[in-house]
Amino acid sequence: MTDVRTRPAGPDDALVVAGLTLQCALHRGGTPEPGFLDRFARAWSAQVRTRPAWIAEVGDQHAGYLQAAIVPALPWPGRSEAAGVLLVDTFFVRPTHRGLSVGEFLLRAAVDWSGAQGLTEVRMTAGKFTRPMVERVGFVAHDAAHHLELS
Repeated sequence: MTDVRTRPAGPDDALVVAGLTLQCALHRGGTPEPGFLDRFARAWSAQVRTRPAWIAEVGDQHAGYLQAAIVPALPWPGRSEAAGVLLVDTFFVRPTHRGLSVGEFLLRAAVDWSGAQGLTEVRMTAGKFTRPMVERVGFVAHDAAHHLELS
């Protein structure tokens, strides 16, 4: 069995997270953009406390990452002050590392961290290929999400 390690990304990992983001974008049909790595690293570093990320490693390679946003809850009767939601917005496993449970390790790390932080929910969109893995971790299907892109 392959040794998959996950760890929270810290401020010193800004360029690693930027590089994995670029790989994800290219894999999804994006195009390279001069200066992207530095621009992303600066932006993410400024938001690292509210935009946590986890990095998966296999051997000496970065195998994938999960990036999310923390949405704190406003007060509500009967709800803990620490309540909030972790919204997974980018979830990527490099094609060379698929089939090794990398995604499951990343998702479990984010779920465990969220519980330790007192968050009450983790949300993510799962496509047809990720749905079985997401459900193995314990997620259940919820009402369909809708979105509107503003240009």
